[in-house]
Amino acid sequence: MNPNTRLNLLLLSTVFLSGTIIFSAWPLVFKENSRATVSASVFCANLSPQLSLTGKAAYAQDLDTGEVLYEKNADIQLPLASLTKLMTALVASDVLEDDDTVTISKDALTPEGDSGFTLGERWRVKNLIDFTLVTSSNDGAHALALATEKKKHGSSEMFIQYMNQKAVSLGMSQTFFADDTGLDISENSAGAFGSARDIGKLFAHIVETKPRLVEGTTVVRDTFLSLDNTKHRGTNTSSVISLLPGAIGSKTGFTDIAGGNLAITFEPLPGHGVVAVILGSTREGRDADMVALTNALKTSMRRSLICNTNQ
Repeated sequence: MNPNTRLNLLLLSTVFLSGTIIFSAWPLVFKENSRATVSASVFCANLSPQLSLTGKAAYAQDLDTGEVLYEKNADIQLPLASLTKLMTALVASDVLEDDDTVTISKDALTPEGDSGFTLGERWRVKNLIDFTLVTSSNDGAHALALATEKKKHGSSEMFIQYMNQKAVSLGMSQTFFADDTGLDISENSAGAFGSARDIGKLFAHIVETKPRLVEGTTVVRDTFLSLDNTKHRGTNTSSVISLLPGAIGSKTGFTDIAGGNLAITFEPLPGHGVVAVILGSTREGRDADMVALTNALKTSMRRSLICNTNQ
């Protein structure tokens, strides 16, 4: 056999052997890719949280994209209780400067509850807003409303009108305020009504335009100092916010009519904000509901990130 023939046979054998190896391995590769595809499709099949909540209504929205991440009866009108104080702080901040002085008057001490204020005590607006939102102080909320009316030379009904006008301007179609604290005004009538979606809009607006209003609400407890150097120790009425990574702000609410309400903003992913709202739960149930909702949101958003990356 001449050398050229021998070389050709050797090359032919090599090609045949390589083809046999590749062909035998191909079903295995295909099978592994198919398994990965099926696994990914199952993993990414349902990105919406599946929850069983005590609350009558719930809502969650991506603050960056505007995407609704979860909703349950999000548009039904329910009592807001002290979630009202988010609007109170917002409207007061539209008129009062951070360094303005609020003096605690006799009228400011009339709402239910005792926040430890003394008659004539003076507060810097920013510190009073922080104390009011962290401790859900009724006296603090009413003092802010009275100070706003005084600066605008308005009547005792002016502040409530401002609150309702602000709600309309933000597209809060299910919201109505009759009181600046959110307290029940009778055994059968709440001081404010709104929907979970509306509160989501309100909180999103605050975080976008005036994040300083809620920046103090992520603490577990703090000491607040009035301009008279009186120390007021305050504990956050939300036990959930301290458990969340990337906490931005929180506000609780509870009355006999409203039940337990809770609204928070946090970052399930770094730099990626979410607002979450629970309405019509119980005092204990609002926390359990929010833990369940935020855990589901974190899982869902991380899963969505992975699935969108793989697409």
